[in-house]
Amino acid sequence: MKPQPRIRNPETLALLGKQLRRAREAAGLVQSNVKHMRQGTVSKIENGREVTLDTFLTYAASLGLEVALVPLGQAALLQPTMPSDERTSTAPEPAPMDLLTEFDHLKDPQ
Repeated sequence: MKPQPRIRNPETLALLGKQLRRAREAAGLVQSNVKHMRQGTVSKIENGREVTLDTFLTYAASLGLEVALVPLGQAALLQPTMPSDERTSTAPEPAPMDLLTEFDHLKDPQ
């Protein structure tokens, strides 16, 4: 059986892990209460260790997030949408994560 490819860029993994940790904490979840995930796997992702893309995507989905590819410079324009009946919640809406800004230091030199 061929091993699954892993995400291996340590800087990217660390930044993505921090973003997912913030999302989990904003949802009021502890690592052991993330659906479809073991606590050790959640810790591994949040600490920037190597993971498969499938595991990363599963964790994001467990937090109600999806990973999207958007044209460069357009990520800040994305706004989360929810039905009007769900907007009455007292919980604050999470701010969109602009990964282009978060990862700006990783750009190739011009």
